[in-house]
Amino acid sequence: MLKRLGWLVLFLGWPALVWAHFLITVPSRGGGYGVRGQETSFWLLFGHPFEGILYDLKVPKAYMINPSGQKESLSLVRIEVKDYASGKKRFGYRASYLPTRRGDYLLCVVSRPYLNEEEGVVWQDHMKVPFHVQVEKGWENRCGFTLEMVPLTRPYGLRVGQVLRGRVLLQGKPAAGVTIEVEKFNGFYIPDEKLPVDAYGRINDPLITQTLVTDEEGYFVVGFPEAGWWVVNASVSAGKTHYANRTFPLVIRSGMWIYVFPSPHLPSTGLELLKGLH
Repeated sequence: MLKRLGWLVLFLGWPALVWAHFLITVPSRGGGYGVRGQETSFWLLFGHPFEGILYDLKVPKAYMINPSGQKESLSLVRIEVKDYASGKKRFGYRASYLPTRRGDYLLCVVSRPYLNEEEGVVWQDHMKVPFHVQVEKGWENRCGFTLEMVPLTRPYGLRVGQVLRGRVLLQGKPAAGVTIEVEKFNGFYIPDEKLPVDAYGRINDPLITQTLVTDEEGYFVVGFPEAGWWVVNASVSAGKTHYANRTFPLVIRSGMWIYVFPSPHLPSTGLELLKGLH
């Protein structure tokens, strides 16, 4: 059945993995919406979205794709943020953008290679964020990443209970069997003692970071059980690379941040408007 449909479906029961590091690239306000002529700032951070643990981010490359599909350069300002897990100050960046036309934009971010010492691999991260400005136009545009997650569902205006359908492309071709991780950004620090636990009292990692794989044609579908910002991130092995005079396995990762709105409180039948009609 799934092969015929051409996608795999995962309905998330809970948000988030204790060791899941991601690029955190979210706007300071608006839930991914903007207004023509009004500047919006985006925070570029690195860490565990669910737990709110932050690390230093080396200066990345960032650019905006406008509704016409054209690339616009962005300037980054380094900022300091507090990591409440360690009590240390961490470095991140702020990108500000003033949309001059209505339509759909993409903030595209490419990190510098990062050594994940726990796994002994080097990550090369790519991330994008849809930025909707008043008119639905251009949300199908791409950043042009080597590995890119392409939405087939409009990637904004989603409510809890709706799903996002997409496809993972590697060098423009469907990427089958690619692992995808999904995690919620809570926006505050959660210490270990407040993380979800399993029946044995251990941190329940599968409830923190959800995983799924793409089908034979690179398709996937994911659902969101809670409102807020969610990262959907794919990763593929890409041979070896040199880092700090040593050789490590290279993993290319590419994802997208999605904002999910809460479900509205509507009448249970939807027929209340017909009451009193004769």
